[in-house]
Amino acid sequence: NFRFSLFTKLTTATFFALLFLGGLMIWLLESNHYLAGMRWHEQLFYTLFNTVTSRSAGLATMDVSEFGVPTQFMLSILMFIGASPSSVGGGIRTTTFIIVLLALFAFARGNHEVRAFNRTIRPEDMIKSFVIFSTAIMLVCASIILLDSFEKQSIPLISVIFEVSSAFGTTGLSAGMTSALSTAGKLLLILL
Repeated sequence: NFRFSLFTKLTTATFFALLFLGGLMIWLLESNHYLAGMRWHEQLFYTLFNTVTSRSAGLATMDVSEFGVPTQFMLSILMFIGASPSSVGGGIRTTTFIIVLLALFAFARGNHEVRAFNRTIRPEDMIKSFVIFSTAIMLVCASIILLDSFEKQSIPLISVIFEVSSAFGTTGLSAGMTSALSTAGKLLLILL
C-alpha cells in the first residue's frame, strides 16, 4: 500500500490553502480597486497569479505598487512565508509556517502533542520550525528598521516592508522603489 508522507501531505495542503486564502484575500481587497472593471476570469487570473508569484518566482504581470496598502501587506506576508521546501523559492517555507500554526492551535487547546493527518509531528521538528520562524521575524523586523533609517527620502513604510519581504523571500517583486534606495539600502536588500 502506497501512502503519501506527512511532509507531502502538509506541503500540498498548505500550498492549496495559501493559494485559495491568498487569492480570496487579494480579490476581496482589490475587487473595488485594481480589479474593478475586469471580467471575472481576468480577476481570477490576477488574484491567483499574484498569490503564487509572491511565494515563488516573483514574475510581475502588472505594477504591484498599484495595489492598495492592505494588499501589499498581504503580499508581503505571502513573500515571508515563501515557497515549499525542495524548491528554489525563499521565505520560511510552507511547512515551517503550517507546523508553527498547528503547534499554536494544539497548545491553545491544551494538547501536548501536535498532530496532522493522524500523525504526530516530532517535538524536534516543532522546535526547528519555531527557531526558523523566530529568527526570520527578527531578521525581517531589523531589516525594516535599518532600511527605513538608511533612507533620507520619505519612503512609505509599506514600500519598505514590501521590499524587505521580497528580498527575504527572494521573489524579486518590487513596489518600484529599489532603484531609488541608497547604496546602504541596496546592500541591505542584497544581504537579506
